[in-house]
Amino acid sequence: EEVTESDDEDNLSSVLHQRAKMPWRACGKYLSAAGILLLPLLVLSQLLKHTVMVAIDYCLACWTSDAISGKIELELKNCSHCEEDFNHSAYSKVFSVLCCLGIVLCLVTSIAVEWTGLKVTKKLHSSLLNKIILAPMRFFETTPLGSILNRFSADCNTIDQHIPATLECLSRSTLLCVSALAVISYVTPMFLIALVPLAIMCYFIQKYFRVASRDLQQLDDSTQLPLLSHFSETVEGLTTIRAFRYEAKFRQKLLEYTDSNNIASLFLTAANRWLEVRMASTFSLCEYIGACVVLIAAVTSITSCLYSKLSSGLVGLGLTYALMVSNYLNWMVRNLADMEIQLGAVKRINGLLKTEAENYEGLL
Repeated sequence: EEVTESDDEDNLSSVLHQRAKMPWRACGKYLSAAGILLLPLLVLSQLLKHTVMVAIDYCLACWTSDAISGKIELELKNCSHCEEDFNHSAYSKVFSVLCCLGIVLCLVTSIAVEWTGLKVTKKLHSSLLNKIILAPMRFFETTPLGSILNRFSADCNTIDQHIPATLECLSRSTLLCVSALAVISYVTPMFLIALVPLAIMCYFIQKYFRVASRDLQQLDDSTQLPLLSHFSETVEGLTTIRAFRYEAKFRQKLLEYTDSNNIASLFLTAANRWLEVRMASTFSLCEYIGACVVLIAAVTSITSCLYSKLSSGLVGLGLTYALMVSNYLNWMVRNLADMEIQLGAVKRINGLLKTEAENYEGLL
């Protein structure tokens, strides 16, 4: 009995460990299905887009600081009637080129993301269809019909419509956060010390939320399977049901399955609202932390400006990014939780793709 209890504890700990892990295999399966050429295009377009966005802000900061410096020099010379020698045309040309390049890269990134989602969906759907067609009869006897229908309907819909949008939002929020931290560390390195409490808080909240959200998503999926199976069986055996006058019984059973699925969906929606409330309260707390952070960033920026000749435009750029870091972290946690839930569809389809095909030597 002691050995049995220890084995149960080990199994429970392994299950909890698996629940706390990201489905990296499903993520790798999704990205590998995109192909060798499309995946580098997706990554490079995202990196180039956010690099250009940071370059636009940096160019605008340098333009502003140089213009202010030119006006200050004219005031120091007591030359009120002199014309300003500062040339805005060079900065305006560079700024216009960077903006046009940013628009083109945004368009390329959007096309690459949607193209990736379409290609992955077609590949997984085709592979799944071939596996199901060539599956042996014992597979259909042991697998519920609702499970097969759910893989072709709900999971394929998630891969087709939800994962590409979530992937784009997650990559955008992550790269924005990284670029903001890079700019702030360049302008005011002391900001990174004040950022530690915010990062720790967001880490524990997303770790606590991801496990519950994924379990509720599995509960919603498991309650949807009997509903689909019962509906398909009712449609197929409609003449028999009418012959025995069991319409009321099957209708009541359908309502019970619908209520069970709606309850699971309600709890999943409540968990999502819980995350919004907690992240909102965390964001409110981050406003107090952010006030201290901005104070530290302002003091260090002014000190650097006085002793290290740091330009005023870079000081404003660092303070602007300092105010936006908490918002970027908020969206990164939300998109990470959504991505983990949606990758469950890839994991379930990948499980069906491991089905052994029946020995068949004919033509499809």
